[in-house]
Amino acid sequence: MSKNSGPKARRPAAAGRLRAKAQDIEATRREEAIRAGRKLRIGFQVVLLALIGLLAFSLVFPTLRLYMAQQVEKEQLRAEVEAASKANEDLEAQLKRWDDPAYVEAQARQRLGFAMPGDKTFRVSDPENAPSPDVSQAPAPVEPTHLAEDDSFEEEDPWYADLWLSAVVAGNVGE
Repeated sequence: MSKNSGPKARRPAAAGRLRAKAQDIEATRREEAIRAGRKLRIGFQVVLLALIGLLAFSLVFPTLRLYMAQQVEKEQLRAEVEAASKANEDLEAQLKRWDDPAYVEAQARQRLGFAMPGDKTFRVSDPENAPSPDVSQAPAPVEPTHLAEDDSFEEEDPWYADLWLSAVVAGNVGE
C-alpha cells in the first residue's frame, strides 16, 4: 500500500477542508465586522451631518427671520410713503386752488357766510332741529349802543363791547 492511501492520507485533505471552512467562517465574520463597522460609520456620518445641519439652521434661522421681518417692514414703509406722497399731491392741488380768486370767494361765502354787497342772504335751519316759529315772541330790534342820539360817532364803544352785545342779542333770540 502506498503511504497516501490509508486513513491518515484522508486527514490532510479533511484538515485542509476544515481549515478552508474555518477560513471561510473567519472571512465571513470579518466581512460582517466590516459591514457592522460601515453601518456604524454610516450611522456616525448621518448623526454628524444632522448635527452640522442643525448648527447651520440655528445660525441661519434668526438672520433669515430678521430679514423677512425687515422685508415686511420695508413694504409697509413703501405703502406709507406712497400714501404720504398722494396726500402731498392733494394738498398741493388744494393750495393751487387758493390762488384762484373765484375759489377764495366761494369758500368765503360757504364757510364764513360772507355775501357781496347787494346780495340777499337766507339762512335755512334744519327742519328737524329747528323749533317751531312763534310769531308772538319775535325778538325786539336791537339798537346799536355806540351811536349817540344825533348819529355822531363821538361816544363809540370798543369793539369787544359790540362783540359782547351781538353775542347777548344772539343768545336772547329764542327767549
